[in-house]
Amino acid sequence: MPQRSRRLPRVARPDRIAAEYLAALRSALRPLLDLLKEFVQEAESEWPKPEADNVRTDNDRDVARLVKRTADKLARAVRAESITPIATKYAAATSDFQRAQLAKQARAAVGVDVRKLTGIDRAVPAQLEQFSKVNAQLITGLGARLAEDIAEIVEDATVSGSRWETVAKRLAHTGLVTESRAALIARDQVGKLFGDINKQRQANLGVTRYVWRTVRDNRVREEHEALDGDSIAWDSPPAEGHPGDAVNCRCYADPDFSDLLG
Repeated sequence: MPQRSRRLPRVARPDRIAAEYLAALRSALRPLLDLLKEFVQEAESEWPKPEADNVRTDNDRDVARLVKRTADKLARAVRAESITPIATKYAAATSDFQRAQLAKQARAAVGVDVRKLTGIDRAVPAQLEQFSKVNAQLITGLGARLAEDIAEIVEDATVSGSRWETVAKRLAHTGLVTESRAALIARDQVGKLFGDINKQRQANLGVTRYVWRTVRDNRVREEHEALDGDSIAWDSPPAEGHPGDAVNCRCYADPDFSDLLG
């Protein structure tokens, strides 16, 4: 039976940071949506009309060329150099926020301001750098994913002989999908970084166990709800991984200061 530990001051989630990060990413991703809009306008004029079946083959080739040109533009529209500074800014904000949360808990448990301890940030800069690198890859990759969505929609519509009105609706939806992907990246990546830094700083303090905490709402995964309150060794994660490991996981790890308290 897993050991249970008393609850520390509740940790605040970095939701505001994730929201601000997403807002910054939306501005950076505007060229993708502009290119989608441009594609829709050009494709409408090229799309075969129901009463013009005799020119459909030529029009299909024109649309295919347009898809290829748009894909090339989308691949170049968002550069890593423009995303990295944004990711770096919000990585640092997440780190500062997590340090404050851990300090609040440490003061309550052991009466020490951990922010003043030498070594509390050991290995954290490497985590921030990795966050920026990975996020630049994820965000710049949205252009290629949008291009794939466009190509799939056009191919399906060409095979089925769909009218332009139907195609236009699907293309408009793929713009929303791109924005949703960016939102997921922002939430998931900030949450993961928060959890990773929490793990590293606890290790820097000599904390070897943590208490799994959920946000206790109706969106918590059943398997995570079952772990709520369990004391877990950092070097022996459950099958679900540590808090924040799963996509969009909002759980967090309260440090178990038992060893430090003797």
